[in-house]
Amino acid sequence: MKTLMKILLSIIVVFIIANVVLLFNLNIGEEPKESDVIIVASGSPDRDFKAMELFWRGYSTSEKIIVSPLYEPLRGIYLANGITSRNLIDEPYATSTYTNARNTLKLMDELGYDSAIIVTADFHTLRTKMIYERQNRHYNFDLTYVSSYQEVDGEEVNWYEITSRRRWGYKEIYKFWGYLFGLYHIVDL
Repeated sequence: MKTLMKILLSIIVVFIIANVVLLFNLNIGEEPKESDVIIVASGSPDRDFKAMELFWRGYSTSEKIIVSPLYEPLRGIYLANGITSRNLIDEPYATSTYTNARNTLKLMDELGYDSAIIVTADFHTLRTKMIYERQNRHYNFDLTYVSSYQEVDGEEVNWYEITSRRRWGYKEIYKFWGYLFGLYHIVDL
């Protein structure tokens, strides 16, 4: 019985340590590099503004941004910031990070692109990269993962510095484990 308790306690300690390590490694964003297209997994305005910034800095050689999905009010934000309808590609069917990855990579393949910058929130890059890399096994695209940050008083701030975003960061832990074990449909309910 004592051996079983020691094993159980060891498993719990390892699980807690793994979660702490995950929490401090949610943001694995990279420096942007010139790519065929920019992909935005919609979800927060900072992602869209980061995509527009990268677009205006010339990182999309095709001058295209795939927005997954591009809701009508969001289209208006892009248009108000000088991005034309010609520059936007709507991927309307995504309902989760998993479907963002599956659908946008398939769309890249259909459009003949070979590389992309994937833009997502700073707390979301670890899971985004995991699922995009899994889906990318079918294509072998050159993907770069760029983090977006919420702006506070004109400065980009990390997720853990903003109370409202901390909740999202903490949720990423269980979502990461769910995605790790392929439970996309359960985790994204």
